[in-house]
Amino acid sequence: MTMLEKKASSRILKAAETKKRIYESALLLFKRDGFGASVDSIVAMAGVSKGSFYVHFKSKFSLIIDYINDLDLGYADFFTSLPSDIKPSAMLIRVTEKIADVIINDIGIDLIKLSYEAQITKTINMDIQLSYDRKVYQIYQQIIKLGVQQGEFKATINPDSVSRHCIMSIRGITYEWCIRFPDFDLKDETLRHFDLLLSGIKN
Repeated sequence: MTMLEKKASSRILKAAETKKRIYESALLLFKRDGFGASVDSIVAMAGVSKGSFYVHFKSKFSLIIDYINDLDLGYADFFTSLPSDIKPSAMLIRVTEKIADVIINDIGIDLIKLSYEAQITKTINMDIQLSYDRKVYQIYQQIIKLGVQQGEFKATINPDSVSRHCIMSIRGITYEWCIRFPDFDLKDETLRHFDLLLSGIKN
């Protein structure tokens, strides 16, 4: 590697580290102060300049969008890593279990509550989180369609409708988790619900 290539590689690594610090600081502040946390407070916690923030993110809102997109990419990676020979019903449970784990361990109760508050009060545009074009909807739709094609699920069901109901179920159960926390097992209740859902769509 030439000296010029080493310098370029070093700049790329430094930029990635800066973006990561901004990202992680923002999430900590959102959990502590809500989505009203300022860009100034984010860069202060990250120890970077305000200009660095705008190099990596167009706005605070774009940072939130990046976070949601990253979650969906993680779900997509998990989905594609599943063995091709497992039944669609098992795929549906495994993907749902992964989503529950991410909500509990990665997003956390505080950020989930803030997300619901923003959606209800419309203080921040959360349309991307509610969009039916999200990758997570598409994953469920793929699973349902595959189940119909393989004859495991009823041919009369509408894959688009069922995939939307999968997400609505997770959203509703997660809301229940928020209002009953800590006396509510999100993962256990989500998997119980999806077992019931499967009993209604399986042949």
